[in-house]
Amino acid sequence: MGRIVSETAWGVRTDARSGCLPVYQSPSEVRLVHRSSCRDALLTYNVYSRCSDISTKRGRFGAVEAHRPPLPVNEAERLAELRDLRILDTPAEAHFDAVCKAVAALFSLPIALVSLVDSDRQWFKAKCGIDVEGTPRELAFCTYAILRDDVLVVEDATADPRFADNPLVMGGPGIRFYAGAPLVLQSGIRVGTLCVIDTKPRSFSDLQKTQLQDFARIVVAHIELHRARLLLEAALEDRIRSEAQIAASEARYRALADGLPQMVWVMACSDGAAIYTNERFRSYYGAIGPQREERIARNHPADAEHMAEVWRRAITDEHTYVVEGRLRRHDGIHRWHKLIMIPVRRNETVVEWLGTALDIEDIVTARDTLEQTTDLLRLAQEAAGAGVWQWNLDEDVVRNSPESARMHGLPCAPGSTEWVEVSVADWSANVHPDDLAPVQAAYAAALRDGETYKVEFRVRQTERGDAYRWLMGFSRIIRDEATGRPLRVVGLNLDVTERRTTQDALIHSESRLRTSEERLALALDSGTDGLWDWDVATGHVWYSDRALTLLGYAPGDIKPHISACIDLVHPDDLKHTQTRLAEHLKGITAAYICEHRLRAKSGEYTWVLSRGRVVSQDAQGASLRMVGTYIDITERKAYEQSIAYMARHDVLTGLPNRTVFHEHLEHRLAEVRRGRGQAALLCLDLDRFKSVNDTLGHPAGDQLLCQIAARLKATVREGDVVVRLGGDEFAIIISHLDHAHDASALAQRVIDAVGQPLDLNGHLVTVGVSIGIAVASANGNLPDALLKNADLALYRAKASARNCYRFYEAGMDAAVEARMQLEFEMREAVMCGGFALHYQPVLRLADHRIVGFEALMRWPHPTRGMIPPSTFIPLAEETGMIIPLGSWALQEACREAASWPNDLRIAVNVSAIQFQQPGLEQSVMSALAASGLAPHRLKLEITESILVQDAEAVIACLHRLKSVGVRIALDDFGTGYSSLSYLRLFPFDTIKIDRSFISEISDPGAAAIVRAVVGIATQLGATVTAEGVETDEQLKQVHREGCTDVQGYLISRPLSAEKATEFIGSSSLVKQAYNKLREVEQIGRNQIWAA
Repeated sequence: MGRIVSETAWGVRTDARSGCLPVYQSPSEVRLVHRSSCRDALLTYNVYSRCSDISTKRGRFGAVEAHRPPLPVNEAERLAELRDLRILDTPAEAHFDAVCKAVAALFSLPIALVSLVDSDRQWFKAKCGIDVEGTPRELAFCTYAILRDDVLVVEDATADPRFADNPLVMGGPGIRFYAGAPLVLQSGIRVGTLCVIDTKPRSFSDLQKTQLQDFARIVVAHIELHRARLLLEAALEDRIRSEAQIAASEARYRALADGLPQMVWVMACSDGAAIYTNERFRSYYGAIGPQREERIARNHPADAEHMAEVWRRAITDEHTYVVEGRLRRHDGIHRWHKLIMIPVRRNETVVEWLGTALDIEDIVTARDTLEQTTDLLRLAQEAAGAGVWQWNLDEDVVRNSPESARMHGLPCAPGSTEWVEVSVADWSANVHPDDLAPVQAAYAAALRDGETYKVEFRVRQTERGDAYRWLMGFSRIIRDEATGRPLRVVGLNLDVTERRTTQDALIHSESRLRTSEERLALALDSGTDGLWDWDVATGHVWYSDRALTLLGYAPGDIKPHISACIDLVHPDDLKHTQTRLAEHLKGITAAYICEHRLRAKSGEYTWVLSRGRVVSQDAQGASLRMVGTYIDITERKAYEQSIAYMARHDVLTGLPNRTVFHEHLEHRLAEVRRGRGQAALLCLDLDRFKSVNDTLGHPAGDQLLCQIAARLKATVREGDVVVRLGGDEFAIIISHLDHAHDASALAQRVIDAVGQPLDLNGHLVTVGVSIGIAVASANGNLPDALLKNADLALYRAKASARNCYRFYEAGMDAAVEARMQLEFEMREAVMCGGFALHYQPVLRLADHRIVGFEALMRWPHPTRGMIPPSTFIPLAEETGMIIPLGSWALQEACREAASWPNDLRIAVNVSAIQFQQPGLEQSVMSALAASGLAPHRLKLEITESILVQDAEAVIACLHRLKSVGVRIALDDFGTGYSSLSYLRLFPFDTIKIDRSFISEISDPGAAAIVRAVVGIATQLGATVTAEGVETDEQLKQVHREGCTDVQGYLISRPLSAEKATEFIGSSSLVKQAYNKLREVEQIGRNQIWAA
């Protein structure tokens, strides 16, 4: 509920009156200004759903019950009717105000209101004696008045329990008397009241009630009048809008009619006068009156009677009529028109005629011309002895003239003039079998695409011994003018047997000539190729338009001489082009074929393939004329160059690839063997590239490789070759090496350049590079041998410390082979279960109890014996075998710890490589679920180096593991990056101080470091474990410095699973460790007492 503050009083007209009425803002708080002659008191009414708390500056009056009146049963319908009136919040109107003034004067009362009761307020449409707009509905007397049809009278509000506690009664304006007559609409809905108010009790007679109701009816009449006015205004707006739409529609239709090519007019049925004419009508006739007689006078005299007769029939039948006639234009010229008159009916009665007249002068002229031409054609057919026929498509019958029947071999008596009718099947039977399909195809094509067709075919002459004669048929399809449907086919046949015989002879005689022409055309016409014709004797050269536009030239841009053509050839291609041309002119080659470049008009060169042949020679065999073509092969050349480039370069980085690498290396070593200086080969492998690729994705990995390639090219000297061998492997060939120091200096520059941060789409990453260097011997190693040596040196660099370089040294082969053998045996041991876990106990100093064990991986080799973790753990991390090893260790440690007492924990080391791979969390949860070990009994030990790689992701992973109860320990603290920020970012459960500090704890500096770590851990709420405690003195010192737990040989060596179980179950072993601790503590106390 909101807050309402107003300091505007009701403004009671009589100054002697005091009190106030709240101005409604919301049902939560009403501030009233109470005016009196002596002073103002500010009252605040906090209106709640059931009571109001009324207080003043002087004191508290207490809680007052607020009587909430019931809602009318039709409240929703009542509110809807009230809003439909659209009278709320409208400006004051004189007739409503006049009613209030009249009522107040009639009853001699100070206040009269026309009140409309809304959902949460009463709003005064008219008022007399106050200057406010309304009050909250909860305080309104009118809320009760609308519950009844008669007048509600409250003679003394203080005596009425419904209103006695009302703030409007208790405070200002101090209402005592109220009378309200409901405003009942025609629908029976009570929307408000006409009420009168006094600040003194008084009575109200039945006459006064009746009078008040009469005035209420007057108010209702004004309200209904208000509603009627709104409806009238809406209807008027609809009328105006409809008339505007009609006017717009009429304007559109007038514009449409004026744009038609026909004359359009509307004629009254009564007297034939023109009611409407379009622009075409007016421009054709000019000044013409609206009477029908004037229009009839414009008809051609020869057509007048016919048109009048058609018009009379149309009037009689009241049907649409169509007639063609000539109408006189305003300049006196008559033109043929097609007139259509359409009756317009209203209530089944023709009231108007809509007329259109389309100018068909051109059509009539064409039709007359066609008829004349047809007559002439008929005469020509008779004179030429042509056969005429007609095929009726509906009846499927062919009618043939006597000459046509004789030509077609149909039965026809000599000298007969009768036409011969036959079926289509009989007509087709005389057509040569090989020609029937072409005849049918020609007809189908004309039926689909046009009107006429021509075809030559053979027909059998039965009266001439079944000999065949050639006919040429000319045919036309006649269609229905209205529908376009084919009705019949008319045709004319001519006997062309003699022409065909002559034609066949010509074809035979011209066959060889045409073959020669076709061969020449094939040489000259190569589709869109550019053509040229060279007169060798004069040097004149002709170019086709295509030959010029192919190079961007216009006719006349190139001098038509061979010298100008030679000038267009690229200088590098000129000698080769002239050689090929000379060879062909001398007859050495059968054709001139040459690829070269020509200068285009833009100045750029275009690759072309030129082909030509000598087509004319003199008696001595000298070339006289040569013709040829050329085509644009620029795209092909570019593609070939691109293919050649990709074959020798890495697509991603643009660096030379292995092919170029081997060529350069072999070339440089050959020079070394010839005594031309020294050379060296650097093999590079990026460190942590796989981590970036897996974390940020392959696009980021590709971007990293491109940036590294650019840095390498910028780092090497001129003449050195940088290549990408594949993946994250690169190589550098140092072409000129004065001293081995030059190779190491370059290697260090490469390490420094690669080590700079890289920006991969907003992600700053850092990678390193390991480099193996092999210097070519004086006798020049073979390329494969030098590459192998550099790879061995690279292997040593990666095995050493990474991000460094190593030179090849004799003996590396054996070391590498030994390492590779160890890697093979380790993989076999992983697959066959050759690893084991040993468990070293952790002792809590506070109560001398064993609180858990750390699981330590061991490799009991069958022939080598126990291989130390410092040997196989780095190898496992480098080869990736740490992933399956780590997963196995986690599963095995949880399984073993599940059999121990519930108060013992197991600690398992997690490698940084495991964090780089997805699925570590799933692996942990799987091990816990499979073993049934409670999560709080598992502690994962990580080193600071894990946090450096991707601190944000690692810490998020640790938080998720910790949220399920797994404990996290920071192992070997102080030996890694030692960033205290990691201790702030993640709440480790345990901090383990590295054994290097414990072994030197007698040194004040080392002791100070241990003390500082303990202080930090105490502030962070973490326990501190001292690793590698091996002497009594060390145990005493770590105890004195505040370490909470200890671990080391002094307590127990790492134990196998069986001995660890025995250690847990044997009280003597635990007691032994306990006594050792007690002994150390006692020695320490004796020393303190002695001091």
